[in-house]
This record gives sequence, C-alpha cells and structure tokens, in this order.
Amino acid sequence: MVAKYRLVLSQPGCARLFATALVGRLPQGMSSLAILLLVRGTTHSYAAAGVAVGAYALASAASAPLQGRLVDRFGRGRVLPPCSILQAVALVGLVVAAQGHAPAAVQVILAALAGAFLPPIAPAVRALLREVLHDPDVRETAYSLESVVQELIWIAGPLLVAIVIATVSPAGAVLLLGVICVVGTLLFVRTPLAGGHGQRAAGEQRTAVLSIPELRALLAPIALMGVGLGAVEVGLPSLALHAGSRPASGLLLALWSLGSLIGGLWYGSRTWRAALATRYRGLLLLAVLCTAPLIAARTIPEAMLCSLLAGITIAPVFSCQYALIGRAVTPGVETEAFTWVAAALVGGLAAGSALGGASISAVGFSAPFALSCAASAIAGLLAVRSRDRFEVAVSQPVQSSAS
Repeated sequence: MVAKYRLVLSQPGCARLFATALVGRLPQGMSSLAILLLVRGTTHSYAAAGVAVGAYALASAASAPLQGRLVDRFGRGRVLPPCSILQAVALVGLVVAAQGHAPAAVQVILAALAGAFLPPIAPAVRALLREVLHDPDVRETAYSLESVVQELIWIAGPLLVAIVIATVSPAGAVLLLGVICVVGTLLFVRTPLAGGHGQRAAGEQRTAVLSIPELRALLAPIALMGVGLGAVEVGLPSLALHAGSRPASGLLLALWSLGSLIGGLWYGSRTWRAALATRYRGLLLLAVLCTAPLIAARTIPEAMLCSLLAGITIAPVFSCQYALIGRAVTPGVETEAFTWVAAALVGGLAAGSALGGASISAVGFSAPFALSCAASAIAGLLAVRSRDRFEVAVSQPVQSSAS
C-alpha cells in the first residue's frame, strides 16, 4: 500500500508541501467547534452560536472563488499571507467582542469576516499538484493523499480545540486558531513548490472558469455530495442521543472520518483499470449503499460499525473529483477552479445540515441518513447523465501553466 504514497512524497518538495499545508489548514478543523463554544459561552444561546458558525462557513465559501482568482493572477505569496493576517485580526475582534458581551449580531458579523478571509490553502495545494505532477497516476495518488490529509484535519482539529478549552478557555482556542492560520500559511508559501509557481504570466489569456463545461457539470454532484455529508454530520449526534449516549456523538463522528481516511488510503494505493469518470460515478452510487445501514442502526455498537462504513467512500470521491477537475481546467485558472469546488461543497454542507436538522424534527432521527442516501443517489445519476462531459475531461491532456 505504501509504495505509491512513497512515490508521491519522494517527488522534490512534495513532503514539505503536504506537511506545511496540513498545519496551514488545521484551522478548518478547529473553527466550527471553537467559534461555537466561544459564542455560546457569552450569549448563552446555541441559536446564536449556530448562526455564527454558519456565517463563518458561508462567508468562506462565498469569498473563495475571488481569492482563487487573485491567487491565479498575483501568486500565492502575495495573496495568502495577507488573508491569514486579516483573518487573525477578525478572530481577535471576535474574542474581544465576546469577552465584552457584545450583541450576538456583532459576533456573527465578526465570525463572517473571519470566514471571508480564510486563506484558500486547500485549493492552492490541489492546483499545485496539477502543476508539478505530470504523471496522471502519480497525480491521482497525490489527490488521494490530499483527501486523507483533509480527514486528519477534521480529526485533529476538534481534539486540539477540546484540549485548549479544557486547559485555557474557548477564547484561547479562537486566538490559537488565528495564530496557527498565520504561521501555517507563512510556512506553506515559503515552501519551494508554493513559492515557485502560481502567478499567471503577463499577457497570458485568461479563461472564464465557469465557461468550462466539465467544471459546470461537476458542481451539482459536488453540492449534492455536500448535502449528504451535512445531513450525516447532523444525524450521527441525533442517533447517539436516541441510543442514550450523548458522549458517543463525538465517537461516531470520529469513526465516520476514520472510515474516510481508511477508504482514501486504500483507494490511492490501488492501480485502477476502470476509467476515472467510471470510478467517480460508481463511488457516488456506492456511497448510497454504505450510508443506508445507518437508517436501521439503533444501538451504539451498530452505529459505530455503520458510521465507519458510511465514511469509506468520502475520500475516494474527493480524490476522483480533484483528478477530474485537474484534467479539465486550463492553465492560469487552476486555483479559482478548485475554489468553486470548495464553495459548492460548503454550500451543500450548509444545506444538508439545515435539511437534516429539519428532517429530524419532522420525521425522526433516521431521516438525515435517508436524505444523505437520496442526495448521493441523485449526484450519481447526474454524473451518469453528464458522463460525456466527464469522459472529455479525462481524455484531455494536462497542460502545464507558466512558472
């Protein structure tokens, strides 16, 4: 299993790139819990805290394409560090406002500002892999590794927040979030790979990202996948409460992420005969089968096993998406293209969380899992319907952008 990953990490600069990107993106896994507990502690309102977290996520999704366009135009080193500093300033403002018991609306606005300045490190990494790895097989393994790193962030981030809150305070966790964002971003842009690419050459013709039909065809399945993930994220704590164990909520979510990590490692270690587009469609439909057992789970042991299974396809689907986009986009717009993917996913997550919560009230604790299955099934059917677009994306040779 490790041979293909060793090949990726042996590429010049790749090991350092993944390590620094992991640090720079760690705030993604910390922000929701840290902001939730800070705002909840000062407003005594879960509703206000939830709105603040949602504002952070939606603002980051809305601003990501613009940031991606700026990165493609001016380079990573000129865009990412200022974004990280502005985010840290907004987070400090949020802490000051919370400690001063400012109105909830003020705290929500500051949380949104912090989200708007979240540096798009993840899209930058995916664009970089497209630029520097010219062998499609090696690049696809790298995308699998990138998906695994994402799961590590979602596992390590909440744990770090829990430790800081237990030893310091929620305010300390939010401040640490800002520090890690700035330090991690600076480490990332100082790596040889991140520093040597990423600025469009003068006079280079720019393609309108959303005019790329393969990208447009992918956005709907990606958003629907986000709906499915958001629904499960709400459903697992509800299942734990129904089974009589509130503490099991965190365990089920962790097992869900662990399942994705295992699936990603397995997927990236394989040499596949099936075409990339065929794998993508198959994985979306397989996600339905892997998530469906959660509908019938009633006890904690059943929920643990089903949560692990439900996560198996997540990282492989992400890997396929990144590879399809990497083969479809044109030079000079890579980062913006990947930020549109992130925006579609976050928008879907927000919608899935809202619909999942509403379905629990209306139907019962199993409803979010049925919603997730439906969203994945529709995504798979859309992918089948758009198979011609995906096949074109796979057949296109990857072009190198100007250094």
